[in-house]
Amino acid sequence: MWSCEGMYEKQEQYEGEVVYPAKYDTIIGHIGFERVEIDLMKAGRIPSSQIRLGKAKKTRIEYDDQIITIDSLVSWVNITGLTQSKLYRFKVYTIDEFGNESVPLEIALIPFTSTDLANYAVTPPRVMASPSAAVIDWPNGISSVLMNYYGLNFQYTDKNGEVQSGERGANSRFFIGNVEAGQPVAIDMEYKIIPIVNRQPILDTVIFENVLNVNMPTTSSEFAPAERDILQANGVTTFTADGVSDITELVYPIHANSLQDIFYFPNLETLDLTGGDMFSITELAYDRNGVQDVVGGGEFSPFMRKVGNVSGGNTLKDFLEAGILTKVYYHPHTMGLDDILMPYVASGVVELVENPDEVLVGNQFHLDGIVQDGNFTLDYTFPATDAPEGDGLENVYKLIPRKRSASFVIALPKEYRFNIEEYKYLKFKIYTPTASELTGSDEPFKRLWPRIMNNMWSFGGNSDYGQEYWDIPRFYIPDEDLHQWTDITLDMSTALGRHNRVIILNIGGEPGPDPSKELVYYFSNIRFTKE
Repeated sequence: MWSCEGMYEKQEQYEGEVVYPAKYDTIIGHIGFERVEIDLMKAGRIPSSQIRLGKAKKTRIEYDDQIITIDSLVSWVNITGLTQSKLYRFKVYTIDEFGNESVPLEIALIPFTSTDLANYAVTPPRVMASPSAAVIDWPNGISSVLMNYYGLNFQYTDKNGEVQSGERGANSRFFIGNVEAGQPVAIDMEYKIIPIVNRQPILDTVIFENVLNVNMPTTSSEFAPAERDILQANGVTTFTADGVSDITELVYPIHANSLQDIFYFPNLETLDLTGGDMFSITELAYDRNGVQDVVGGGEFSPFMRKVGNVSGGNTLKDFLEAGILTKVYYHPHTMGLDDILMPYVASGVVELVENPDEVLVGNQFHLDGIVQDGNFTLDYTFPATDAPEGDGLENVYKLIPRKRSASFVIALPKEYRFNIEEYKYLKFKIYTPTASELTGSDEPFKRLWPRIMNNMWSFGGNSDYGQEYWDIPRFYIPDEDLHQWTDITLDMSTALGRHNRVIILNIGGEPGPDPSKELVYYFSNIRFTKE
């Protein structure tokens, strides 16, 4: 039997070469919030115009029953709308102009969804509450192995029915005020976080919402003051909100350690940080080498500042931001509060007490140097009644060096340091012996050697900041300036940022021998100046 068809007639329709499009060269997934991003090129995220994959023209992504077609080649894709917390299997193809598909690349990913977010929790905060206010903070931070924290919003209703709100960034601490004593306060919280999945942060910042409930104490609840003596000096006898409810003004000395207690005063309006007439500066007693001496006491001098920065600045900032304080008095650069207070100067809420251009160093800050070393021996008389005449002389000392290290010492109590931000220079007048007296072995006593430090060497306990010693190199008083009143200026700017509270003015620069004769000097007008 003969067939009418050729031997290969049915095969011909399948003959010919088909070239399938090239596939992408990698597939890497990244998890986002209800979405994923998939990288498809080892070259990174490059424009479509730079991608060459043979005959490939388009991109197709398939998952579940979804098909996404992109009319170009792409180096990465963003797939959204993945609202289920489940494993999605993605296939990615390239397609040529005839609709031929490449070999697919496959990846399985589980996006982060609202369901996952609902199971999150934020570390409970630390709450410090008074009957009318509270401070909420996280001493160890909000970030954890499950999330990175970036900010928050909060909102609550005060006792007047007014909605109060605020926003915080990296510093999550916030303050609520004017709330009802003895009642719970519900604070609506929104935390800006990036969840961490399998030790990797997801792509997106999400908002985690919850309610923080704070139980406010009653007005009869006692508080433990940080500065009991200061509050008692202000007339406080009962340490409860009821007991301090009538107080609208508080005065703090420069040497106060903390302002935290203002938090407990519901009706506070005025804060005086100058010490006013209520406080004297502290004293420091020395007892060594058979000499007893005391420095300090009396009125505050503007060339001084607190040795460190006062704590409780955040509470002060809270009260200013909330409009609770209507007046604050402050000596610039005395307590480390300048950055907090400066934004409120223009409005008049903060009044910076103007400091004079020059401030005399009172005799209460002169210290007998023998307490450090017998070689510091210097006979002194104050006030000197036999001083040579001169213009405008004040606070005149008569000084007779007895030993080779004879030194005039200025020292502050340990609660203070020199306020170099305000007063950069130390100036004084000196009247020396004659040039003929300062010859031979006494010739070095034409020199002065200023040494500045936190504490003298035998009194390390007088500084909580270690030793930050520096000196001004020994210098001679020119012969033409000897035996007449001569002005000396010392640039103290090196002390900026240090906790210096002692100045030793060494006469002679510590030469080998003691003075061979009685050499009489006079110091006067020892003062700190701005210029």
